[in-house]
Amino acid sequence: MKTALLSVLLASAVLAAPRPARDTADVGKQGDYSVGIFNPLRIAIVDGIELEANPLVFFVAPNVNARFRLLGGPLRLTAEAGLSVPTFGLRLMKGFFFPSWATTPNDIGWMVVPRVGVLLSGTVLEHSVWTARADAAFRVPLGPNSATPLNSFVAPLDLLLAAPLTGVCARVGGAYDHALGDTLRLRGEANLFVTGGQGNLTFSGANLGALAPLSQLIVTAHLGLDIAVFKQSRVTVGVLFANFDNGRTQVVAGADGFSDRVRVRSNNFLPTLDYIWAGF
Repeated sequence: MKTALLSVLLASAVLAAPRPARDTADVGKQGDYSVGIFNPLRIAIVDGIELEANPLVFFVAPNVNARFRLLGGPLRLTAEAGLSVPTFGLRLMKGFFFPSWATTPNDIGWMVVPRVGVLLSGTVLEHSVWTARADAAFRVPLGPNSATPLNSFVAPLDLLLAAPLTGVCARVGGAYDHALGDTLRLRGEANLFVTGGQGNLTFSGANLGALAPLSQLIVTAHLGLDIAVFKQSRVTVGVLFANFDNGRTQVVAGADGFSDRVRVRSNNFLPTLDYIWAGF
């Protein structure tokens, strides 16, 4: 194990230039590609146009996202447009994410989820890049649908399923990707998400629907380190923070001396890890 790690570090040390910043408005030349275990597959089909898909879920939830370079130079502007069909994948998880549905006629209806977005990036200090972005995805139902919000204890899962289960997921955010020599990149990102409402919730038989907001705000922040390995690839490690409302409640003393049950927001801290292959 130590020998293998030393080999990777030595291979990294002789790299001539840092890896390019990730998830920016930069669009590759024809033939450029990258793919991770969790990061999406991205291929430039011609100069300035990329196609992107998530291979982990593609066969149960077909998805594609196209990226179009609108402006090059010191400031790069890129538009995105995508489409996914999550119904079959959600139905496969019906007895897990929706346990009571395993023996009921409730079902997730057929739907398509269009997505649009825009990214603006600029270069600082030759190899460091800042990026601002805005995007939105929304559900277009194609028939009856019994799907309800997940209200899980893990914010990334709620965000992944927000558009199919709540109807909409919009985001504004920004990132800064800084080169630390030829081998390392430090990346910080913050996002504000707005999703549809969570629906009615119950606690000990009491309906808390009146407390459920019409929409939910989710705040995320990610700090990660990219480690260059071999010719074009990298290992990414980091930590993700999320503040969100998953329906958790607690009892507090009211001004009238009686106890009240109120909704409170939750915090998640989750590790992130990936290996990304790239080439041209």
